[in-house]
Amino acid sequence: MKTIKTQHAQENHVLAQDIYNPEGSLVYNKGTALSVFVRTSTFLEGYETIEVYEDKTEYLVEEVIRSDLQQKTVQQLRHLEKITGLEDQGPEDIRLNIIRAMVGSVVEDFFNERIVMEKLVNMRDVHEYLYQHSVGVMITSLLLGTSMGLEREALRNLGLGAILHDIGMLFIPAHIMNKEKLLEEEYGLIKKHPVLGYEFLVKHTQLSNEILSPVLQHQERWDGSGYPDGLKADEISLYGQIIGLADMFDSMTSNRIYRKAYPVSEAYEYIMGDAGQQFNPQLIQAFVTNINPYPPNTLVELNDGSVGVVIRSNSPFHTRPLLKIVKGSLKGKEIDLLIQRNLVIVATISSTTTSEKEK
Repeated sequence: MKTIKTQHAQENHVLAQDIYNPEGSLVYNKGTALSVFVRTSTFLEGYETIEVYEDKTEYLVEEVIRSDLQQKTVQQLRHLEKITGLEDQGPEDIRLNIIRAMVGSVVEDFFNERIVMEKLVNMRDVHEYLYQHSVGVMITSLLLGTSMGLEREALRNLGLGAILHDIGMLFIPAHIMNKEKLLEEEYGLIKKHPVLGYEFLVKHTQLSNEILSPVLQHQERWDGSGYPDGLKADEISLYGQIIGLADMFDSMTSNRIYRKAYPVSEAYEYIMGDAGQQFNPQLIQAFVTNINPYPPNTLVELNDGSVGVVIRSNSPFHTRPLLKIVKGSLKGKEIDLLIQRNLVIVATISSTTTSEKEK
């Protein structure tokens, strides 16, 4: 972003400020492309200088993607049940602030990678789901890496690999990506996306192999059943294992054109059932122990239609917390889902405080 004389603005520039007329009415929003007409009328409104972004990509990175990543990352930090290595550094809120600062600085590092930002903008323009999925996988990977005690530089590399893991999907026709049932040859094309993404990044970036290897490996599986190379166990890099697990979890818990999201409890059970098969058993244990899908104060809907607020987690059984019912026949009562096995959480409605919902 820079300040220039209004008459020097070019058509590829984008407004980095709102433009008002002398009466105080909004004329142009921040983000408006500076066509000849916009530039001239802005000058006539009395703006001899204006703040601009060099192009649309710079605007989207700064105003859309930057805030999006930061907000989602901070929100998701609530789901960390344990922070390895920080147990002795004061109360939970202090530990959370430490980890928020570290992860926040990791996310900030991403914005120095121009090729990454350009591709994220491209994802958002062409495939909104692919962009949201990549962000979700990055956040889950960072949470899991954090819970495992990875240091800042390792988290940065893990996060970059995660947010780029599906970059190869940009080379797959959109109509194939959105089909419910794929023909054999179409599925074969989908399976090429790890290689396509890896080759693209090798050619166009200077990113290290530590970052690029999980782009190639995130569809490999612990038992050798994955692709593209049928790697097994520790032949798959740690980042490839983490991102593969995060990829599966986010895919299952996200709405798609051809199906609704699975309840988080079902996704957890599916992943736990894959210990030693698709995923490293130790990694799954770290995931289900350290990442809590329903932290305290989360508002959830149960299979009987009632609504409750999470009061306490029954660690490590995070899908079966203690609830206070705020809507339904049991309103006002506390229900322990570890005991009331006929009740299950089917959806997260929002996050709030218990006191707010009881007003």
